[in-house]
Amino acid sequence: YQRRVRADGDYPSLSAQGLASVPLIGPVRHVPLPTELSEQFAHVQCNCFMGLLPTIQRGWVTIDTEIYFWNYETGGDLAYYEGLAEVVLSVGLVTPKAGVFQPHIKFLLVVCTASEVVVLGVTFESEQDDPYALMHLQPNPLFSLSSDGVNMVQVRGTPEGRIFLAGANGHLYELQYQSYLSWFGKRCKLVNQSSSYFSFLVPSALRFGENDPIVQIEYDTTRQLLYTRSDNGSIYVYDLAEDGQGISSVCSISQDRILFEAIRAANNPHGLDSSNFKPLVSICPIKKTDSVSLALLGVTSSGVRLYFSINAASLGSRYSSLSLAHIRMPPGFAPNGPPQRPLNVHLANLARGNVQMCMSQNDSIDVVWSISPDTFGITNSLKETSITTAIEGRVWALEESPEPCPFEAKVAGARTLPPTIVCQHVKPVQRTILLTSQGTFILTSLRPVDQLLHLLESSNGMDTEAIANFYKLHSEREGCATALILTCNPVGTDHLIASAAARSFFKFGGEPTLRSGTLSSATVGQTSNHSILGNSTTTMLNTSHGRDPAQSLGGAIMPNEVIYSGKHAGICLYFARLLAPLWDGKLVEETQAADKLLISRFTCDDLAWFTEQLSGLKTFLDEYAPLSLSEIPADSPHRTSHTGGRVQAEALERNSVLQLRLLVQYSVEALELWRELCEYQFHLVAERLPTNIKEDLCRTTFRDLVVSGKQITVALINALMERYFGDSNLTDALSSRLREICPNLYGAADLKTTKANELLQSAKHQTNKSEQTSMLHKSLELFKQVTVNLDLGGICNQYASVGFYEGIVELCLATAAEQDNQNLAVHLTHTGEDQGEQLLVSRRHCYTCITNTLNNLLAMSQGASGIHNNTGVKVSSAAEAEKQLTTMLEFCYRSTDEVFHVFLYEWLIGNALVNRLLAIKSSYLEPYLRRAAKQPDNLQILDIMWKYYEKEKNYNAAARILAKLADRDRDTDNFTLWDRIDYISRAILCAKACSTSLNHEGEFLHELEDKMDVAQLQLNIYSSLEQMTNDPAAQAALPELNRLVDISTLYSDYAERFGLAECQLAIVHCAGHHDPLLVQNLWRELLAQEINSSSHLPQTSVMSSLRNKILLLGNIYQAAEKFFPTQYIVQQLEVISCKGGWDQGWVVETMLQIPTSHAHLHATYTSLLQMKLPCWEQLGAPYHLHIVISLLLTSYVSHLNNVPLLERKPILCEIQDVIDAHVVDLQASVSAGSDVTSALSRFKALQASFNKY
Repeated sequence: YQRRVRADGDYPSLSAQGLASVPLIGPVRHVPLPTELSEQFAHVQCNCFMGLLPTIQRGWVTIDTEIYFWNYETGGDLAYYEGLAEVVLSVGLVTPKAGVFQPHIKFLLVVCTASEVVVLGVTFESEQDDPYALMHLQPNPLFSLSSDGVNMVQVRGTPEGRIFLAGANGHLYELQYQSYLSWFGKRCKLVNQSSSYFSFLVPSALRFGENDPIVQIEYDTTRQLLYTRSDNGSIYVYDLAEDGQGISSVCSISQDRILFEAIRAANNPHGLDSSNFKPLVSICPIKKTDSVSLALLGVTSSGVRLYFSINAASLGSRYSSLSLAHIRMPPGFAPNGPPQRPLNVHLANLARGNVQMCMSQNDSIDVVWSISPDTFGITNSLKETSITTAIEGRVWALEESPEPCPFEAKVAGARTLPPTIVCQHVKPVQRTILLTSQGTFILTSLRPVDQLLHLLESSNGMDTEAIANFYKLHSEREGCATALILTCNPVGTDHLIASAAARSFFKFGGEPTLRSGTLSSATVGQTSNHSILGNSTTTMLNTSHGRDPAQSLGGAIMPNEVIYSGKHAGICLYFARLLAPLWDGKLVEETQAADKLLISRFTCDDLAWFTEQLSGLKTFLDEYAPLSLSEIPADSPHRTSHTGGRVQAEALERNSVLQLRLLVQYSVEALELWRELCEYQFHLVAERLPTNIKEDLCRTTFRDLVVSGKQITVALINALMERYFGDSNLTDALSSRLREICPNLYGAADLKTTKANELLQSAKHQTNKSEQTSMLHKSLELFKQVTVNLDLGGICNQYASVGFYEGIVELCLATAAEQDNQNLAVHLTHTGEDQGEQLLVSRRHCYTCITNTLNNLLAMSQGASGIHNNTGVKVSSAAEAEKQLTTMLEFCYRSTDEVFHVFLYEWLIGNALVNRLLAIKSSYLEPYLRRAAKQPDNLQILDIMWKYYEKEKNYNAAARILAKLADRDRDTDNFTLWDRIDYISRAILCAKACSTSLNHEGEFLHELEDKMDVAQLQLNIYSSLEQMTNDPAAQAALPELNRLVDISTLYSDYAERFGLAECQLAIVHCAGHHDPLLVQNLWRELLAQEINSSSHLPQTSVMSSLRNKILLLGNIYQAAEKFFPTQYIVQQLEVISCKGGWDQGWVVETMLQIPTSHAHLHATYTSLLQMKLPCWEQLGAPYHLHIVISLLLTSYVSHLNNVPLLERKPILCEIQDVIDAHVVDLQASVSAGSDVTSALSRFKALQASFNKY
């Protein structure tokens, strides 16, 4: 518990601080009862009750069965109701539930008698600004029901329209009503909410324990808690749920329990009588906006204040218990303080921390104790002032006048409201209404600004000690902020008073000083390119609570840190407090309708108030901010003395205030602009905004709008102007108006933008083509003059909608150039440095607007038609889109912006438009390709680069790039050995096309041809391995062969490893390696592989397959005998033919088809015959070669028919000699087998054929 029984420091005397003349409350205003009503008191027969209805500024008096109402502010508009048969016990005014009654019924008047509860409808007639000027009661009750014999002594309603009644039997009742009949057949009923839900069915005679009547009901609208106080001082708490529609009993605490906790908490250090803590005479809810921890105030008859907290059982649950948290003794309990203290308190009221307690002094006079913390502002400990006021008559009712603080809902939210000194510029004076039999007495609690006003008025223009003490009491910064309220308030302040307040501001506001260090020449509060104001003003606004905002308003930390004066801090505080309701608040909100319109959260009247208040500060700063204190004229009342280093501090402070003046100026202009937008129906203006701006606007606060909202303000102004394009008179007037109210937000550049937009909109509706073109070019020229903060994307879309592609290109390029005046982006493009990347980003953002249009045209040219999503491009066919795409690209090619050319080339490459890229005639293309080729992942660029060089007939460069591509190590599956061979082939063609005859070029061509030969061999091996589907090793080797390998590796790791004899032979041939034995072995293996591969086929197919292979290889290798050993091959083929029983002339026919000459073939066979190899004997055909030779000679002879006669005779003679030799040889043979006979007959037949020659 917080023990607060010490009172000497809690209620300090203002007299001790030199402020005895400062009033705490204003003059008491007495409004007598209406004369007609006073006369009715003489007719009281039974009971008379009085009360206040502050919501409608009415008092009420019951005299027996009649009720009288009057306006307690004026004493007029007396009305009465006499339709009751019994004495009235209590009266209450309640807001009706929504939708139950007709709209003209503004309130319900609940009247309770001894036997019934009557509900009457209340209507009003308004006059000027008073909606409750004339009050009327419906003559017929809306509801009337029996009270079941329970006297209802108080009525309390909730904002949701619920009605609660305090029963004299100790129970809490609710009058439930509805617009339709319930299943009980009633529209209203009384429900006992402190007992069971069906207690209203039980007669009161059967109820027990009703000995503690409820005498007070209070409702906390911020927590939805209902409190009741019984006659014995017990407190009951009911929870109406978060929506205010439920009800459940939370807890209760008895008077004895309260007394026990109070005595234990106080610990009785001064021998206090425990009777000071009882009885409890009043309870007052403490709103959540006033305190998040304290919920209820209880006041005893001795004036002791008991503060209770409401606690939750667990995190996330609502309330479960009420406990005493704080005790505050009233004035008079301090040992050295004045003896006067409250006694016999019977009424109390709490409003925003101010407490009024009514004490009965005698039968004819009550004394009101007014206790308030407002005079002491913001302190670490609670200090209060107290004052007593005598009131004629007994006070029967005590209520706060409902005068809400403007923008309170926007300021508070879930936070507690600030102290009075923080919001006194907007908070009206607090008025307390007291009702006695002599009329109403209105007490006004004075704010600090009211107290300063009193001191200034009583000083007669002199700088009195009391004014100086006022600044000491509240601190210089708070005193200056308070003085500015009087100085800057455009209305309601006398000119002399405003001047006196300004004089006190400069006189008592203190002086800036410097801490030790070397004075910096840096300017305070530098501005930036991306915000309206520098960071200094932003820092100030974020520190308006906690540390002194003046210490951060000046910008960067200086070597000599300035300690700003109270004047500087006061200006900061005043500005921050003026804009606090909207500074960090969202500016717009979406409607709940399906169309989701954006509407302003602040009305025109709200904005007018802010503008009016802030304009007063702006006027003050305009007058004094440019001057340092040393420059104020000596005879000025604002002149103060200063010496030495203070001049430097004043210069720094002046610079800071100048920055603040700039902030104020832009804030005023932003308010004026927003107000103008609201005047022209904000939701209609917002409809025209681009989607991205709408999204940004939904997140934008007023702070964002002022500090960095240039883009949004430009978009809003453009949208506003677009609404009235076509009416030049209206747009001109609107432009003039904007130039007047917000010249920094809508300057000369903005005027040009407006004119350009107007021309653009007119061009869109122009049917004359030449006029339209003229308008578009004029708009383009205007746009190019004001490229900063343009809605580039929106303008480009509009240009695209009319086919003005030249304008898109020129405007985007002009905007990009404006953002890089020194053309540093070109250097960055060449070097690839990162230091100025933001420049490149900014320029590329402009170029994107061009490529967006190109993207849309490209998509449409590929088949789309109509209007593409989110663009203004319109085409009727793919052919038209292709034509427009070509036209726009031609405009792009003409550009001299090298950075844009790079961006364009990247776009063309990214969209696979290489042919269009290669068609460009530009000096920027080759340097771009060279730079891009140096990047790690440059294969695509190299592929484009060789095509570019080939097109430019630089065949040597193209060939070298192609060779590099062929050798490039690529892991991608789509780059195969065939691609490499293709690159080599193209490289060879380019190398051969070179006109140069330099030796190194010839060597390069030779290298390429050699590389092609090896690549072809590699391709053969790849094809062979590809057919070996059952060999996993062969399949695994295939990906490796997609890279070029050297010939040695090709032979050893692939051809030899997998037994590819044919490939081995090709490699040996390509390498020119002479090894007869190796070649013979390869031929033997090759022939065996061919026979094996076709062994499953018929003999004729095997013969055909082998012949084809021999013919193929013979055509390749026949020219080189060392790789085509004819004798060995013929021998192997004859052996195969003899084994297989093939036709004896098959080998000769095959060899002749290669072709091999008859003479060479005859020499080969002759050599074989002379070798007398044993294989023929082993095969059982010793004379096989003789037969084959006879067949060869027969073919040879028939072939001679085509030989000229002169050449033929020597050959015939030679053949005849050979034949004769073979005949002699065969005749001499000892064997006389069929082979010999067959061979001999063939030779003899051949001899006979020679006779014809």
